[in-house]
Parts: sequence; structure tokens; C-alpha cells
Amino acid sequence: MAVTQGEPQQAQALCDRFQVPFPCLADPRRSSYKAFGLKRGSVVEVLGPAVLLRGMQAALKGHHIEKTVGDAFQMPGTFIIDGEGVVRYARYAVHAADHPAIGELVEALHSLSGAAEPTSPA
Repeated sequence: MAVTQGEPQQAQALCDRFQVPFPCLADPRRSSYKAFGLKRGSVVEVLGPAVLLRGMQAALKGHHIEKTVGDAFQMPGTFIIDGEGVVRYARYAVHAADHPAIGELVEALHSLSGAAEPTSPA
């Protein structure tokens, strides 16, 4: 599930656009962000060199910055929570463009499910 700061229709539009296979929820009051200890960032954490570099890399791949919804200084985080509600993976961003690699998330999910890692042919 993904949680955004926007309104429900904005969260659904995001899910639809990216065709994600999980629900997108809206948290315009940022209650879940606060509950998970996600802080508001500083100017450097939101607009600093690391963020600008990641933005330029994304632009070169054809991505663009969208209109900010909610608090532009709200720092992101990524969490994997099991069926019992236990947080099994937590990543608190060190800057606004700090997101885990897909491989890191897949590895965390594999370890959660106990599934063997895929192996490459020899």
C-alpha cells in the first residue's frame, strides 16, 4: 500500500497512472507520517545538492517534477509491514529524493516470506 499526503482522488489518480498492484491511500493530515516518526525536512534535505542531482537524473530519463501536494518539507519513508502489523522493514529518507532501490525492497519481501532468492544460471 502507498500512503500520500493528498486527497483520496489524488491518491487514486496516482495509483491509476502508475498502474500499481496495491492500494493507494490518502493521509492529508499526515497522521501516519507522524505515527511512523517521519519528520519535516530542512531546506538542505528538501532542496539540497543530493535532491537536485536526483532530480536532474530523473529529468534525463524523461521524468518531470509534479505539483507538490501537502507539506513540501515532509520527509518520505518506506515501510514493509507484515500481516500481524509488525514493521519488518523501515527506511527513513535522509533527503527528499532518497528512496530504496527496487532490489532492496524485493530482497526485504523475500526475507519476510522466507522465499529463496532467485539465482542466476551458472
